[in-house]
Formats: sequence, structure tokens, C-alpha cells
Amino acid sequence: MYYLRVGGALLGFLLASLYGVAIALFRRDRSLVAHDYAQMLARLMRPPLGLRVRVEGCEHLLEHRPCIYLANHQSAYDVPVLADLYPPDTVVIGKREIRRIPFFGWLYATTGNVLIDRADNPSAVGRLREAEEAVRSRSVSVWIFPEGTRGTVPGRLLPFKKGAFYMGVATGAPLVPVVVSPVRPLFDPERRRCRPGTVRVRILEQLPTRGLSDEEVPRLMEEARARMEEALRTLVTDVDSR
Repeated sequence: MYYLRVGGALLGFLLASLYGVAIALFRRDRSLVAHDYAQMLARLMRPPLGLRVRVEGCEHLLEHRPCIYLANHQSAYDVPVLADLYPPDTVVIGKREIRRIPFFGWLYATTGNVLIDRADNPSAVGRLREAEEAVRSRSVSVWIFPEGTRGTVPGRLLPFKKGAFYMGVATGAPLVPVVVSPVRPLFDPERRRCRPGTVRVRILEQLPTRGLSDEEVPRLMEEARARMEEALRTLVTDVDSR
């Protein structure tokens, strides 16, 4: 059943990506391309996985624009979980390796998202500066995974990188934490497990950054992490026992 479900999700990924390439070739507004592509990913990948997503705090998603979304990162399963929450006029900060994924990597880059090389710190800082400028000049929001990589222990956050918080202080854009319940009960590639069930996502109230200085970044980062950890402790993934 694992291979059947994962194979169905990969087929959905391929079909959604072909759709994304098609609309990218003919539509000028690339931010809408990214949004529509993300919606299609959720629509075609979730059913084969038996995945349902329950969102709490939807009112905070678009309450403040532009903003910087902070989300915990667990696995490739984050794509179908979070895809239909992706707002228009938003760029995602991701690792350079994403560029190698067929279709998805091209769409990721061509729709204005930012790929950084974490092994090359000066280059990574430069790309984050590009995202800052996009917030200022085009009023786009930024979606970033502050842990910098996938979490290895379900229900626990890795230490945060400071880039998102310096970006918030530099632009005055508020931080909006997005917390996803542990997905390991449903999806565990190491154990070849893929079960149907419900993942819960909680969107927290904003953390204001306007008027703050760089010296306050450690405090801001600590507060964001504490809020997200508290939410994570209360979120439970429901496994479908049928």
C-alpha cells in the first residue's frame, strides 16, 4: 500500500507540474502561476495519500501583508500539506538543490522564489537581501523555514537561523508563524509507511517587527520559537484507523 499511495502522489505531482509549466508559458503574472500551481498540487497529491488538512487560525494568513511566514519543516510531505495555504504574491526561500527537481525546480525559480546555497554564506546572505528588496519594492510576502533544514525528531524544532528575523526587522514586515503537526504517524519513508489521516496546521498571531533593531533579533527569534514549540506540543496528527 505504501508504494501505491506514494506512486499515486508522485503521479499527481507530475500532472500538477505539467499544468504549472503550461500556465507559466502563457500567463504573465508569475505570482498567480505559483499560487495556482500550489493549489493543483494539493488537489492532486492529497487524495492518493488519503491526506486531509485541518487549518486553525486561517484569519491570520492574510491579515497582514506583506509579512514573513515562519513554518516548521519535516519532509517532502510538507508540499501537499501546505500547498493550498500558499498565498498569492509570496516568494519561498528554499535550498539550491530544489532546482534539480524536474518541472518543480524550474517552476520554483521562474516564479520568483529564492534559492540559496547554505554552504556559501556570502551568496546566501545576498539572496536573502534580494528577498528583502522584494518585500520593500513589490510588497511580496516571504515564506521561510527558519530551521534551515528538515526536523529529525517528530514534535521538536531544530534551532532557528537568524535570516528571517533580520529580514523582518529590516523590512518592518510582521512574522506569522505556521505550525504543522508531526507527519511521521502518517508518512515515514524509512519504515515504508503511508497512512491516511488528518494533519493539523495552526497559523499563529503575528509578531510585530516594526521599530525593532538588530540587537533585538535574538529576543524576537526566541519568542517566535517558544510560540511555535508551544503550539506544536498541542497539535496531534489523527491517523485514519479504517
